[in-house]
Amino acid sequence: MNALVVVLVLLLGVVLVSPFADRFGVPAPVALTLMGAVLALVPEAPRELIDPDLVLPLFLPPLLFAAAQRSSRRDFTRNWKVLLALAVGLVAVTTVVVALIAQWVDPSLTLWAAVALGAVVSPPDPVAATSLAGRLGLPKRLVAVLEGEGLINDALALVIYTTAVSAALTDSFSPADAAGTLAVSVLIAPLVGIAVGWIGRTLISRLSDPRAEVGLSLLLPYAAYLGIEELHGSGVLAVVVAGLMLGQGGSDAYTGAGFLAGGTVWRVLDWLIGGFAFGLVGYELVKVVLDPGVPTYGTGVAAAVCATAIATRALFVLPLGWVAGRRMRKSTDGHGWRESVVVSWAGMRGVVTLATALALPMDFPGRPVVLFAAIAVVVVTLVGQGLTLPWVVRGLGVRSSDEEQGEVGRARAVAAGAAMARLDELLAAGRIDEDAAELIRRRYARTVPALRDELSAEVRQRMLDASKVAGHLRDAEQAAVLRLRSEGEVSAETADRVLRDIAARTVRDTWAAH
Repeated sequence: MNALVVVLVLLLGVVLVSPFADRFGVPAPVALTLMGAVLALVPEAPRELIDPDLVLPLFLPPLLFAAAQRSSRRDFTRNWKVLLALAVGLVAVTTVVVALIAQWVDPSLTLWAAVALGAVVSPPDPVAATSLAGRLGLPKRLVAVLEGEGLINDALALVIYTTAVSAALTDSFSPADAAGTLAVSVLIAPLVGIAVGWIGRTLISRLSDPRAEVGLSLLLPYAAYLGIEELHGSGVLAVVVAGLMLGQGGSDAYTGAGFLAGGTVWRVLDWLIGGFAFGLVGYELVKVVLDPGVPTYGTGVAAAVCATAIATRALFVLPLGWVAGRRMRKSTDGHGWRESVVVSWAGMRGVVTLATALALPMDFPGRPVVLFAAIAVVVVTLVGQGLTLPWVVRGLGVRSSDEEQGEVGRARAVAAGAAMARLDELLAAGRIDEDAAELIRRRYARTVPALRDELSAEVRQRMLDASKVAGHLRDAEQAAVLRLRSEGEVSAETADRVLRDIAARTVRDTWAAH
């Protein structure tokens, strides 16, 4: 079986398995991991799907960039103490403790191989945690902490990882080189991200072509990542900073069509790449288990590392929740310790751990054991913690408040209120007549309950009838255009353009008739 065939099957699995997993209440990352494991059992399945050197630069930039665009700089500022403790303190502690335990269980592991293993398993995955958090309706503060931690904890972990791998291969360690790499990552990488974000925003604002705008946004994370990598630093912070600049404060650079198209493209790309990575986790686990090069005591190392990673996070996060006070514990129901338990149990490992483990050079000492232990941590935390996290959340009663759940309605109401105020100004200035203004008010009332409630029952019923009729008319239009295309009377390009116009058209003509 060709490796490209397996890649295609994994991608198809993302498209087909994810919806069914959501329907039956199974976390999609868990279902995709299991699917990858089953696929690896096919006798003709190839041993290696992707060159280890390409795993990090292929997967990491778009996933981090997509997550950063969804994040809020305000949340980073508000939670910076907690995020710093998790992204630096917890990563360092986990790396050290895992390295000590791994070397104690398997003395044949060199010190730097054990440190590399600790760095590989130390950062939780932002994709796995936030995908579950969104489905479980967690408080937005908790989601912000989990996502923020997942975005920036990779920076220190990858610096430690790079240093450990280099030391293990050369049997030498330079504190000056390690300090220089850390300085480049912490000080220079954000500047590279700012530069890439500013240049990207400037170019996008001048393109005025949705295709070019979206295309450039797809290239920016790789530009940020590879730019700092050329300076021998970690590209994580550069990608995150660039993503934050484009996600907040940079959205006004896009045209309306570019913003909508880019949002759709990025959601699909993020979904496909993240899902593929989880499928790859299961695939690689089975291949590593079946690899005769993995010693029998690798199972003992994997079990010890799994227990250590989970326990270390719990022992770090629970006291942190007490120390952080208002910043982490204070919630609408007053039960901060419950939130701390959820944060502790939401430390699933995923794409970054897999990518760094697969990126280990083939001549890395103890590579089979390190790879097996790392993938075991991913599977145990994804499947074990991922499946039980909903029970933990429900059992502790941690959920978003009614105020948070009403955010969408409030945002829509504020936006519609601003539009109505502007409409009144235009009406007073004589730039629009009363009949046209009334039609526009009805248009906004269709999607904003607060405005719809102000209309009479008769008008609301007429709007509902008009909406149903408009749906039938659109169906007829689309069927006619599709028939023209199938019969060859119009080109595919022409048909697609008309279909897009039909899909984007409002029902204002229908409203005008009333």
